[in-house]
Parts: sequence; C-alpha cells; structure tokens
Amino acid sequence: MRLLIAAATEQEIAPFLDFMNQQFSVIAPYHFCKNNLEVVICITGVGTLLSAFSLSSAFAQIKPHFALQAGIGGAFDRELPLGSLVVVRSEMPGDLGVEDGNSIKSVFELGLIQANEPPFVNGRLINPMRDFPFHLPFPSVNSLTVNMASGNEDTIQKRITKFSCDIENMEGASFHYICLKHQVPFLQIRTISNYVEVRDTSKWKLGEAIHTLNEWMKDNITIQS
Repeated sequence: MRLLIAAATEQEIAPFLDFMNQQFSVIAPYHFCKNNLEVVICITGVGTLLSAFSLSSAFAQIKPHFALQAGIGGAFDRELPLGSLVVVRSEMPGDLGVEDGNSIKSVFELGLIQANEPPFVNGRLINPMRDFPFHLPFPSVNSLTVNMASGNEDTIQKRITKFSCDIENMEGASFHYICLKHQVPFLQIRTISNYVEVRDTSKWKLGEAIHTLNEWMKDNITIQS
C-alpha cells in the first residue's frame, strides 16, 4: 500500500517522523518503506492555498492508495476534552462567501457553487468512511475550515450558529476536496489542542495534543507494515 500522510507543519508530526526514520527504510527525505507499506509525508503548509497546492502536487506524483491527514484543531464543542483524538466526518469552508451586514452568506447561498455539486453534499465535503485500514475508537466530528482561526466572540458565535460544526482547522476542506475528486480513500485525524475562544495560548494543551496524535500514528502505521 502507498500511503500519503499530510500535515500542515512538521512540528505536529515531529515525533512520528523520528519514529519513521528509526523504524522504516528511508528512500528519500519524507519517503519511507517497510515490507509492503510505502509512506510519503507531505508537509503542506498552513491554510487552504498552500495545502491545496501541496496536496495536488503530491497526488499527481505518487498516486496514493490511501491518504491520511494528521494535525491539531480547535473545538467549538466543549464536550471534546483537550488532548483527545477525533476523526473528521465532514468538512466545509467557513470563510468562503461574503459578510452581509451582521450576517454571513456562503458561496452556496450566493449561488456561486451549487450545494450539491460533486463532491459537495449540501455544502459539506463528507468522508464516505470506507476502506479504513485503521482502528478508530474515538468520536467522529463535523469540521469547519477557515483561513483565519476564530478568536473574536462575535465571529465565534456567528460561525457556531451558521455552520453547526464541532471543530475548526485550517486545511481540512482542501484535503477532503482533493481526496474526493481523486476518489482516493482517506481519513482526517485531529487532536484537540484548544477550545475556540478569544485567543489565550496559556490554556492550550498543544504538547499533549501532539503527543496523543503521534502515539496513535506510530501504533497504527506499524500495524499496516
């Protein structure tokens, strides 16, 4: 199996990269092999523009059999513990549209993109959740992708009301869109580093979130090899 693993930054998967360098044969930087498993790491960069370009290039070059996106995210849902793992069931763009006075109108409401134009389903990019080679004993969530993370109470409340999503990130919609267009089975795993609120990094559990994410990756990638 040829597995593409995407992460926005190297920091988020640094322990996993160390593990791969020690446990797998290194074919080239970010390119590993063990038994019947070939793993290519794609550090996409932050945000939808960089991630879309990086992922499109990676798909064209390596033609993966399965794609995994791993990263951290902020939670709107306070029932999700900080540091915990979630699997993203659906993504949708959270800042693709217009502000109309005090309201937000999406590109779907504006008629610029049809809400059910493939691969969208009612404005969402839904993972069909099939052909998973991984064990997923944690909650599935709906995610909102934004290029500017929410950090203002007015913005937060508008996005909660408008989109009804559980978490927020900055690359997931690009990943879901490209995987769905290429018809490649995929999975997006995130750990909750913070709650979506007025920005206060002293409350974040970044280290714990990165540790939990990387331990899951090491356990599951090892099984595939």
